[in-house]
Amino acid sequence: MLRKGKNFYVENYKKAIELYNKGYNIKDIASILGISYSACYTWIFKKRTPKKDIATKFYEFLKSNGPSPIIEINKEFAKHSDIYLVAKERGFKINRYKLPRILKGYSIWYYLEGQEEELLNRVKDIINKREELKDKLTEEIFRKINLAKE
Repeated sequence: MLRKGKNFYVENYKKAIELYNKGYNIKDIASILGISYSACYTWIFKKRTPKKDIATKFYEFLKSNGPSPIIEINKEFAKHSDIYLVAKERGFKINRYKLPRILKGYSIWYYLEGQEEELLNRVKDIINKREELKDKLTEEIFRKINLAKE
């Protein structure tokens, strides 16, 4: 028997509650939806809701936040690379963009199809900020060297 996965239960949770409110008993709801009696009982009487899987949460995170670097993603998802591979395997339209490692936490970006332009703008902003900071540091170093010579 194939495993149905978490998304199957998340989708059927609302249907189970609706059927119970219409007067169906737990045994009938379980057979109609193709779920176990114990799962149905837990949802209705113990008020536990099934949770979304991590790949779906990752997709929704990118959908709401737009293209994101790993420095931001690590706050929510510790194993971003594994989650990305699982999401790709399940058919989510998530892509990964790699920059030179010198950018550290901004070297890997995740984005959804259709967010390419926004990704490009965010990457340009990061690179511009890095260049500005580099120029300021260079000026400060030369200023201190000149003060030391005097």
